[in-house]
Amino acid sequence: MALGADHAGRGLKDSIKPLLDRLGIAWRDYGTSADASVDYPDFAEAVARAVADGTCAQGILVCGTGIGMAMAANKVRGVRAAVCHDSFTARMSRAHNDANVLCLGARVVGSGVAEEAVRTFLETPFEGGRHAARLEKISRIEKGRVE
Repeated sequence: MALGADHAGRGLKDSIKPLLDRLGIAWRDYGTSADASVDYPDFAEAVARAVADGTCAQGILVCGTGIGMAMAANKVRGVRAAVCHDSFTARMSRAHNDANVLCLGARVVGSGVAEEAVRTFLETPFEGGRHAARLEKISRIEKGRVE
């Protein structure tokens, strides 16, 4: 699991690590590790590239809202980053969209809700079926071919 956060999300990111440890999930922290102001795209790109190149199967990104991280991470081909605010959105991001990066907002969700969302994200398989055809359409858009 690739982890990344900006200064606003660092605390919540760090609170997720013990959960991953308890679940036996290996993780790599791509930063930040300080409270000084940093630029979220730098960390979103690092995590997204780790997921896209197979270094890590999935990622978790945290900023103030999760929105900026998702926007930046989704610029990397092969990444499907989803902003989730609860276990329902986390479940749907996996089941219907096969999201491979979970984006959380530290100013939007508390650590308890974040833990539930992370657990749900990790436990939910992609349903495939009609959703697979939709993902193929997203892949075509990503490659610049819209049919």
